Amino acid sequence: MALPPSSKYLQRAGDPVDEVERESITSRLNGAFADGRITHDEYAHAMDVVYDARTLGDLVPVVERLPAAATSVPAIVEQSGPPAGNVTTTRDLVPLAIGAGVVGVTLTAVLLLLVVLLFL
Repeated sequence: MALPPSSKYLQRAGDPVDEVERESITSRLNGAFADGRITHDEYAHAMDVVYDARTLGDLVPVVERLPAAATSVPAIVEQSGPPAGNVTTTRDLVPLAIGAGVVGVTLTAVLLLLVVLLFL
């Protein structure tokens, strides 16, 4: 499958391959081979390309032919946290507001009852 034009392998084809990238692709290849989604020959050829690659552009043939992950999720998706631009996740404060309102109304009713009983 062809990579989208926005792929870092195409956009930054001249950038050097770092070890994190190499390990990420190796891990995906290992998973694909273990799951039977690629043959031994495809695996061996892809590993040769990955470890011979000097730039991200050199990895394009491997990444284009790499089958989709069967069950694994990329690390960036596994990380949970607030959406981009948010410092924290929003909280549902409606139950808290309802509880505070009930307590307030109850206290007001009790005070009014005490005033009526004391001054009448």
